Amino acid sequence: MKVDERTREVRTRKVMDKHPITRRPRVREKRVERSKRIDSRFDTRRSPFKWRKLHPRNIGVLYLYALTWMVFLAWVPDTWTSWLTHRSVLNQNAILVVAALGLLVPLAAGVFDLSIGATISVGAVLSGWMMVEQQWPVPVAIVFALCAGVLIGAVNGFLIVKIRIDSFIATLGMSSVLAAFTVWLSKNRSILGFPPSFRRVAQPFAWSLNTTVLIAIVVAFALWFVLEHTALGRYLFATGGAKDAARLAGVQTDRYVWGAMIVSATTASGAGVLLAAQFGSTQSQSGTPYLLPAFAAAFLGSTQFKQRFNVVGTVLAVVVLQSGVKGLQLAGVGSTWVESLFFGVALIVAVGLSSFKRRVHGGQRRWWRREESGPEYFLGRLLRWGTPKSDNSLSNAQQWWYDPSDKEGHHLKP
Repeated sequence: MKVDERTREVRTRKVMDKHPITRRPRVREKRVERSKRIDSRFDTRRSPFKWRKLHPRNIGVLYLYALTWMVFLAWVPDTWTSWLTHRSVLNQNAILVVAALGLLVPLAAGVFDLSIGATISVGAVLSGWMMVEQQWPVPVAIVFALCAGVLIGAVNGFLIVKIRIDSFIATLGMSSVLAAFTVWLSKNRSILGFPPSFRRVAQPFAWSLNTTVLIAIVVAFALWFVLEHTALGRYLFATGGAKDAARLAGVQTDRYVWGAMIVSATTASGAGVLLAAQFGSTQSQSGTPYLLPAFAAAFLGSTQFKQRFNVVGTVLAVVVLQSGVKGLQLAGVGSTWVESLFFGVALIVAVGLSSFKRRVHGGQRRWWRREESGPEYFLGRLLRWGTPKSDNSLSNAQQWWYDPSDKEGHHLKP
């Protein structure tokens, strides 16, 4: 019997030598215990798909728009339900949409462009000056204004990439230089008398909507496709999210930053051309009021849908905020300060909400839970969470363990 077993082992080894086993042995994987479910009903990471998409943190701008409709339907129902009201909102803010969309590109790359307001003024003043003062043809003047935007973006990119100046400082200084240039070129007066062919660029085309609305839709669709469905968009977000990691992965981060500044300035210059065509006149500071609304719309849109800078959120932010401003103007509220107040508050809320979501919903703590908001936080100190109650009664003060300097309550009677 032993001989037969030994013979069988020898034969088995010979067969295995001729035909080696290439398949790995099947190993039963160990079952991993499921992580404990988050007991907070405000957390959407483990919520059903529909609820996660419809949560106010993801599409809060739509709920804000619905609330705006409810308020003004009860306040000014006659004028608010008119198509004329919403048509004017779209026509008047199409240029703001174009400027905000151009601003998305450098923000996605992790840099700021504070010169877009002055660049809009340059596009408007330069195109008007060439058509009115120099009698240049309309297409040549428009192309020249766009080339000026390319030059401004290239200079901004050079200051940021080559000279290594912070984007905030570089574009802020460039904004002052461009403001001085527009004042010098226009001689600090309005430029009037544009050719009729130039005014047709911003005339109505359908449903009483101006051509600027159509241009804003085309720009939004093109930018959405590039940012969401191309490698260029992924590289831009990688540059803005982790520049060093993207550079080590082979991404030419400096080129993308440079290109982002060129795209932003060119788009802003084009918005300036549309601004001059829509109003039929231009001034040296005509683009300055677009700086704060563009940043407010971009940052408010970044808190919606994608939880990063995105086209859909930016466009909806412009429409919702300007609809609220329009409703207040129809209700008789002063129009000189309402718009600045709205966009200033929106910018603060957008940045604060983004920071709050990273700290609280990102996993550090939740302000509504007592065990995660102790006395080291403001709410914990306000509600005295985790702080022992003090007993300053006379009987306790007469005992030997009483220590008034002990604010943590260790001196109290056990």
